[in-house]
Amino acid sequence: MKVHPLPVAMKNGQLIPVAEATIPVAASSLYAALGVYETVEVVNHHPFRLDQHLARLTASAEASSLPLPLPANTLREWIPPLLAANNVRDTLLRIVLVDVGDGDGVYYLYLMRPPNYPPEWYRTGVPVITFRGERAFPLIKSLNTLVPGLARRQAQQAGAHDALLVNRDGYITEGTNCNVFAVVDGTLITAPYGAALEGVTLGIVLELASVLGIPIERRPMPVHEIPRWEEAFLTSTRRHILPICRVDQHPLQVGPITRRLMEAFDRLWRQEVEATPV
Repeated sequence: MKVHPLPVAMKNGQLIPVAEATIPVAASSLYAALGVYETVEVVNHHPFRLDQHLARLTASAEASSLPLPLPANTLREWIPPLLAANNVRDTLLRIVLVDVGDGDGVYYLYLMRPPNYPPEWYRTGVPVITFRGERAFPLIKSLNTLVPGLARRQAQQAGAHDALLVNRDGYITEGTNCNVFAVVDGTLITAPYGAALEGVTLGIVLELASVLGIPIERRPMPVHEIPRWEEAFLTSTRRHILPICRVDQHPLQVGPITRRLMEAFDRLWRQEVEATPV
């Protein structure tokens, strides 16, 4: 997935040209993928669910033994000047914490143009494939994205939107940069805690399903169960809730549970992004 950063980035709170946001070739963040990151949707200057993203960044850093140069909550104060320097109000914010090789962690913040997901995708769904592979330490949002990268490339070659990762035990865990939900016998299912990254949007969907009275199960999702899926969708920071219309050769409908959750998420999202900016 290509990244197209805007011209001005930030290093530990200081505005710099994006070309200077670099990592030394010998840094462990490069050769050992020792770094963590977050991607935050910013709408009308409002970083959506920033608290959850910063909490997950801190948890990922601690699990990776990465030192925090400053508490992650400090980054809240850095976002408005970064938006102003790039003259944007709607964007994606990437927060990266890396070890540059001297034992100190460094924060880099930069902005990206959001990908365009056509409205038609949300009406009819997108095709996905399955891919045999799994991430190391799924609860850490790590710079080690080799497996997702290979899976994404295979999905693109197959003309699919994304790939669902299937672990060594034959269970679907997550997408390449998203979580996956399915509906089986009227129950919403997703992978158990610890099998996949705990997405911020995943957490919102679980909360909304509980409020709407939709039955929920967090359990293994065997790949052989796909023919029983009645509905399925992907969740992520930018996708929100994106329906799936096909998994490999198995067609799916955009069903009532998916639509109810999409509508509920849209209402909640609009309420929050119209609130007072950070």
